[in-house]
Formats: sequence, C-alpha cells, structure tokens
Amino acid sequence: MKIVCNDILPFNLKIITEGGQAFRWNSINDREYIGVVGNNVYRVKQHDDKLVIDSNAENPDIGYIKEYFDLYRDYEQIERELKNYEELIPAINYCSGYRILFQDPWETTVSFIISSNNSIRNIKRTIEKFCQLYGKPIEYQGEIFYTFPTPDRLAGLTEEELRQTKCGYRAKYIIGTSRMIVNGDVDFYGLKQLPTAETRKELLKFPGVGRKVADCIMLFSMRKFDAFPIDVWIKRIIEHIYFEGNEKSLSSLYEFAEEKFKERAGFVQQYLFHYSRSLWTKIRR
Repeated sequence: MKIVCNDILPFNLKIITEGGQAFRWNSINDREYIGVVGNNVYRVKQHDDKLVIDSNAENPDIGYIKEYFDLYRDYEQIERELKNYEELIPAINYCSGYRILFQDPWETTVSFIISSNNSIRNIKRTIEKFCQLYGKPIEYQGEIFYTFPTPDRLAGLTEEELRQTKCGYRAKYIIGTSRMIVNGDVDFYGLKQLPTAETRKELLKFPGVGRKVADCIMLFSMRKFDAFPIDVWIKRIIEHIYFEGNEKSLSSLYEFAEEKFKERAGFVQQYLFHYSRSLWTKIRR
C-alpha cells in the first residue's frame, strides 16, 4: 500500500539514507531506496517536495513514517540558525536536506557497536547477515527481507555462532549487551527519559560502548540532539575549522562542541560528518 508525505523540503533522501546514521537502506537509484524499519519493508521515493512510500504493511502509519524521517521538525529553521556560524555555511549548503532519523534504540546500539573501526560497507554486510541468520523473514514484492533480531534472540547465542555474521571480536560485546538488556541490568528503554549525561553514563555500562558509540545511540534513537559523536572525520574537520589544523584531545573536542553548539550539537555533527567525509581532500587545501 502506498502513502504520500507532502511538503517535505528541505529533504534529501540520498544523504539521509547513505549518511552513516542507518545501515539497512539500499539504493534503487539516487531518489529511491528500500529498507526494513521495524517489522516492515519500505520502498521510498522522493519526488521533489513529496515522499512516496510503498510497503508490505496493509495500513502503513503515516505518523510513524513522519516521525522516523523527522518530518515534523522545521529543518529550514535549523539550517538558518546554524548559518549564524559563518564557518559552517559551506557544510550546511552542501548537506541541505539532511535529517536525523528516529531509529529503534536496540538496532542502533548493535549497529554502532559493529561500526567501531569498520567501514560503512562492512557494517551493512554484517548487519544484513545478522538479520538473515537471526531475524524473521518478511515477503515484499516476491523478495524476502528480514527483521532485526531481538535482544532475547542474540542473548541466547554463543560467540562462535554470532561470528558467522563476520562481526569478529565485537561478538562478545553484542552478546554481553544483549544479556544485560534481557536481564534488566540497565533500564534500556527508559534511558531516553533521562538527561543526556545520565543516559550516556548508563550506555557506557554496555561492553563495546564508548563515548562515540553512546553519543550515536543517543542522537539517532533517543532524540538527544546535544550529543556530538566524534570519529576521525569529525575530529579532522573540527580541528581544521576551529584549531588551524592542530591536533586536540578528544576530551577537549567534546567539551568545545558541547559549549559552542549546545542543543544543536547533534545537527552540526551530522552536517559536518557528511561534508567532511565527502569533500575532505578539497576542504583541507
């Protein structure tokens, strides 16, 4: 069944789905993508200011789709605000239409544990293998897709079994995190109600979750827009723009971003991440 979301601009489906915040979207072409969200398959196509969505779901919830793509938020206003930082204007212009997806916290947690020291291509392959082996099948237009496996499913696996997904040393972290959630060692689904610092503190209890991964989880699944994940691309671009290319410690960069960008930090991070990853060779000249 098809549904349509109107007046979506600024919106760029390509950079939203390929920008490194979600790993289960695959391109059909530059304006059309297919992916699994929750228990359903969605085929999404952008026609200028419209988003046309087809799904295996009998009655797709348009409110859910709008929440997922963050269509209720005024990104035109956010982009205007961020352009008050003159040094960010090139990044905002280049990435205009970017939106932060509202994803499932469990899937996001596992995905970003897998992301550590990994490429987007390998992350996608590993996650797809996860779902094929341990998720549930969904049929859509004659093809079989798979849901993301639950904590209970992964908690019952051995490291050897999980390593079949090519996740390597991360298998023990994923199983350990799964078991902590299943055992109630952390009130996982209540974390988004806590302030950012407290949420981060709880997430850091999970094996394989450091500061960057914790901030990714908060930003992409808990609406903690003051989170600011720092990876190699963000470190490079922040040092380039604000510190004349001089190397700074991670702790000082986190402190700098929190103080400078405050509740807009996560939006800044995403524009800079995509900008840096796409154009670093030109930027550093």
